[in-house]
Amino acid sequence: MVLVARLSNQGHSRPIIRWFGTNTDITEQKLSGEQLERMVHERTLKLQDTIGELEAFSYSISHDMRSPLRAMQGYAKVLLEDYQAVFDEKGRKYLERIQTASNRLDLLIQDVLAYSKVAKGEIDLHPVDLARLIEDILPSHPELQPPRAQIDIQSPLPAVLGHEAYLTQCVTNLLGNAAKFVREGEIPRIRLRAEETGTKVKIWFEDNGIGIDPSHFARIFEIFGQVYGGKKFGGTGIGLAIVRKAVQRMNGEIGVESEIGHGSRFWISLEKA
Repeated sequence: MVLVARLSNQGHSRPIIRWFGTNTDITEQKLSGEQLERMVHERTLKLQDTIGELEAFSYSISHDMRSPLRAMQGYAKVLLEDYQAVFDEKGRKYLERIQTASNRLDLLIQDVLAYSKVAKGEIDLHPVDLARLIEDILPSHPELQPPRAQIDIQSPLPAVLGHEAYLTQCVTNLLGNAAKFVREGEIPRIRLRAEETGTKVKIWFEDNGIGIDPSHFARIFEIFGQVYGGKKFGGTGIGLAIVRKAVQRMNGEIGVESEIGHGSRFWISLEKA
């Protein structure tokens, strides 16, 4: 209600007061606001319960995974230390790759466990050496080794501000997709390069694959957003959704340029370290 008082003593023994105003009943709006607040509170509680269950599930799975992983690490170590004379150079290299891959997986699991504790907060971003990261990733993936695939890494690859476990997931998924989605009988040819623009680094993953129709660009980054059938190329349709989420958590962006039959050019943009 708005009230205006006008006072006057002319010709009168006492002031004349005139009141102007409006009267609006806000009971309904107040109730609607209270109902909305209650609904938001209830949904927040449900969401917190769901997040808690997912975190508990993730924690359990991660711990269950570490038991056979540690066995793999232990046996690989024993073979390398006690039975070197039994293996030739090629055999020793395979064992070293098994040990390197299992050690890296163990580190990634530890990072996932550490991140699950701060899932509701900000992740710790730090400088990540892209060149070293890719050197560590490639030997762990036979499908990315010649003659199965040809990867051209163009230097320099500058350091970026990111999260090593998340960036490892991004690079692994994007390289894996580039090697997987090719025409039958064709060798995947992948070029990995980076370009700097101001404070940003854009990392490109360019391939000679089957390509993607531009009308599907938004869909492929959604969970289960497969464009091509899983029976032919495999996969669950979650990989690019994971990449997008990881890039967002690192305060970055992701995109793609592609045409059917002319390969794809995925990119992720992050802050320069």
